[in-house]
Amino acid sequence: MNTKKTIAIVAGGTLHVGELRDIREASFIMGVDRGAYWLTKHKTKVDLAIGDFDSVTKAERKFIEKHAGQVVAYPAQKDATDLELAVDEAVKLHPKSVVIYGAIGTRFDHTYAAVGLLLRLESHNILGQIVDNYNKVHIVRRLYILRPPHEYAYVSVLPLKDSAVITMKGFAYDVSRLSLGFGSTRGVSNEIRDDNATIIVHKGSVLVIESRDWRAR
Repeated sequence: MNTKKTIAIVAGGTLHVGELRDIREASFIMGVDRGAYWLTKHKTKVDLAIGDFDSVTKAERKFIEKHAGQVVAYPAQKDATDLELAVDEAVKLHPKSVVIYGAIGTRFDHTYAAVGLLLRLESHNILGQIVDNYNKVHIVRRLYILRPPHEYAYVSVLPLKDSAVITMKGFAYDVSRLSLGFGSTRGVSNEIRDDNATIIVHKGSVLVIESRDWRAR
C-alpha cells in the first residue's frame, strides 16, 4: 500500500511565505491550480499538481509542468472543485493527516466548501486541518488538548450540526457540559489561560478554530 504520513495540499487562496517551512516538511506536497505555481515559484517541490489551471497563464502552466513531479489536468467544466479533486487524490495515498493551505481567501464559498472537505477526510480516518497565517481549523469529536507553545490567542468552538455538548477547561471562560446549538455564538473567541487547555466533546462534533489577530503578526 502506498502511504504517506502527512500530505500538504496548497490551494490558490491567500498564502504566506512563512507557511513554506511547514509545507516543505510534509511527506507529499500537492499544488492545486495556482497554488502549484506559487509553490514552484518559491522553489518548493510539488509532487503532484492538480486542477483545471484556469487561474494561471500559459507561461505559468508551462512552468508548473516543468517543475512538478506529476501533473493531473481536468477540464474547466467539471462537477467538483480543484480542491475536492486534490482531497480525493490524497485519500488514495492513505495518509495519517492532510493539511490544507490556501483554502481561505477572498472567496467565502470556497472556504466554506473546504470545511466540508474536512468531513470527507475524517470519514476516511484522516486528520484534516485548514491552515493559514492566522487560523487553524479542524474537527473534534471527542478530546482535544492544546499544549504550549500556544501560537494562537483565540479558540472558538462551533457545533457542526444541530447541537453539541462540550466541556472546556483551562480557558478564560470554562464551561461544563455546555449545550451549543447550531448558530449560537457562545463558543466564539475564548482564550487559553492554562498551559494545557482541554476541549471535551460529550455529544456531537465541533469545529475548533484557533486564531490570532492580524495585529499580532
